Amino acid sequence: MACNPATPKPVEAGVSPSAPASARPCGAAPDPLEAAMIARVAGLPESAVCVLDSVDSTNRVLMEESWPALPAAPRVLIARRQTAGRGRVGRVWLSGADDSLTLSVALELPPGAALGRLGALSVVAGLAVAETLVGRVPDLRLKWPNDLQRRGRKVAGLLCESRLQGERVRIVAGLGLNLVPAPERFDALGQPAGALFATPAQQPPRSRLAGELAAALIGAMAGDPPADRDLPQRWARLDALAGCEVDIVSGGTIRLSGVVAGIDEGGALRLRGPDGERRVAVGEVSVRPSAAAGEGP
Repeated sequence: MACNPATPKPVEAGVSPSAPASARPCGAAPDPLEAAMIARVAGLPESAVCVLDSVDSTNRVLMEESWPALPAAPRVLIARRQTAGRGRVGRVWLSGADDSLTLSVALELPPGAALGRLGALSVVAGLAVAETLVGRVPDLRLKWPNDLQRRGRKVAGLLCESRLQGERVRIVAGLGLNLVPAPERFDALGQPAGALFATPAQQPPRSRLAGELAAALIGAMAGDPPADRDLPQRWARLDALAGCEVDIVSGGTIRLSGVVAGIDEGGALRLRGPDGERRVAVGEVSVRPSAAAGEGP
């Protein structure tokens, strides 16, 4: 993978980039993010890891890469600063230079192999990330489908995308983490945000953390199809919504309401209501606390 971003598209309105996308030689800059260490921890060749100074979106760069003659091996793109990252349901994800970690992982699979993974990938990848982090952050929880939270505040988000060309599907999983509090950046998000660690002294070296997370994402993306009998049980240990009354919102409209009863083996949200149990597949929907639950008698 060449360590140079594609020409960035215009940044979304309201996001002011500090600099155009640029790159230093991978692993050469005097920075805590070192490509060689990230690759070693992730079990990848160093050529598969690229660290950029600044880019609009790591997912965009990997999604728009040219297609090689043969299916490309897993590769990792990390940005010290991301100026127009994308989250689920059209949200923007901003990252700072030292208080956050932004990375994307890409791999290519035959269409048949990819189709068995894509439906539940957002859930499986989010769970893989959470299980990697929970040993260091015991109060970490998962809000379906893949938001990581501490004390009800979002500390990390994940966006999975795919692109078909010929007999190959490219899958890209982008991860953004708030490592330590950054009040000014959090205020710009317009939604409650938190951090994994209270101070930089509490966080592990970013290169090691990036390598561990990259390995977890690759395992989730390239492993066996995630119709896993253990998936509901693994999810239940970290479920932030278990037993909560919620609304399923799409396009600004409440489509469904009920009490969360975990997930099924395919990653769908189980929702219990007056008419029985419904399943909600991962898609362009949001899960919010029930409006009815907050109303008085």
